[in-house]
Amino acid sequence: MRLAVALLGGAVALVTAQLVGTAFMQGMGIPVPGAVAGLILMLVALALGGGVPDGLGKLSDLLLRHLNLFFVPAGVGLMAHLGLLARDGGPLMIAIVVSTLAGLVVVGVVFVWAKKRTGGAS
Repeated sequence: MRLAVALLGGAVALVTAQLVGTAFMQGMGIPVPGAVAGLILMLVALALGGGVPDGLGKLSDLLLRHLNLFFVPAGVGLMAHLGLLARDGGPLMIAIVVSTLAGLVVVGVVFVWAKKRTGGAS
């Protein structure tokens, strides 16, 4: 029973963060997904609060253990739109590869910058 209450508390925290993020982004007219904004707000709240509450940590562990289940709807969606994928698959693959490489370059540049700024400490 205690675990169920902890998991419920963690779920309430996640949903609340998403709702607050969505309301904030829509209210400000900023084109950022509410879930992303909510997670950023939650990160700030957790950093200021000094850590992750027990219920949220347990829920996060549970969700991460079953992360592969979240890819099932995406796979079903791909199967439902195979014709579209066949038609636009080439440009999609190019966009995926280019954006992945751009992300890796940005992360590398930021890492090198941060390492120089901190004096190379690890």
